[in-house]
Amino acid sequence: MVNIATLQPFEKRQKTMTDFVYQEEDFDDKVRTQVEFYFSDSNLQTDKFLWNVYQANDGWVDLKTILTFTRMKQYRPETKVIEALKNSDKLVLSANEEMIKRKDPLPDLDELKSRRKKNTVHIEGFPKDLTQEQIEEFFDTKIVSQLPQEKTVCSIRRMKNRVSREFFGVADVEFKTLEDAEFFLNKLDVAYPAGIVDTSEESFDKKSLLKKMSLLTFQEMRESRKRFGVNEVTKRRNSFNSNNNRGGKKFKKGGKPRSDSIKEDKETKEQELTEESKPETTETNAETVPKTTEAKEPESITTEASA
Repeated sequence: MVNIATLQPFEKRQKTMTDFVYQEEDFDDKVRTQVEFYFSDSNLQTDKFLWNVYQANDGWVDLKTILTFTRMKQYRPETKVIEALKNSDKLVLSANEEMIKRKDPLPDLDELKSRRKKNTVHIEGFPKDLTQEQIEEFFDTKIVSQLPQEKTVCSIRRMKNRVSREFFGVADVEFKTLEDAEFFLNKLDVAYPAGIVDTSEESFDKKSLLKKMSLLTFQEMRESRKRFGVNEVTKRRNSFNSNNNRGGKKFKKGGKPRSDSIKEDKETKEQELTEESKPETTETNAETVPKTTEAKEPESITTEASA
């Protein structure tokens, strides 16, 4: 068995344990849904910490490690968590009830990654002060009931600024089927917090719509920008400069100094998205795992189990 301590299990995942204990009637369902997400096809392929433990221990993970994850700290005592997990149809506990693993073997990893990218929609335009839970609730209450097939999403991953670590209104949402992803992408007009909206009314402001594209399209655009060393904002700005700033003038049209333009370019680069982002993600679920051995826990949580 691997020495989990050498993988730095999550404390720097560890935040101060709060006194809050979840005591609602759906305690068991909440526990199963959250832990089943950690072991899901969607999460394991992007959670570096949990994946390393999963591989090293033949799929087994110490339950105490799972209980240190931020979103699990509210579920206490441990004995009650164990009782809830005994009724999971996707997970199995060891004989001594100290370890847990998924019942079914993980499918081919390359196949999973390919499917995830095809089934994921990249969405921009959420308010920057939204929490992971608020975005999940938005999809649960306003979107999934209208999907043609599975009525569920596998994961929601918020994207954060690499420097400030603040959410900047962008999320990648993985649907269970390609058909549901394409339906959401091409057939639904969506705004926050309204949900699905009718844009045929003359009074409707289309600027309020969330901007959507497939994750594959977004990745192609991003790689193109990297390849040519320029992003779309810079290209538009350079084109504007060449057409409107002759004679080496200090100011661009509108009176903005060139130094401000350089500063904006720098800020734009700092806010590039991180694909494969991990929700504090063991969230997801989508935050970005740093290039250290420190692991981040997913914010994202699948609704698949409750669908």
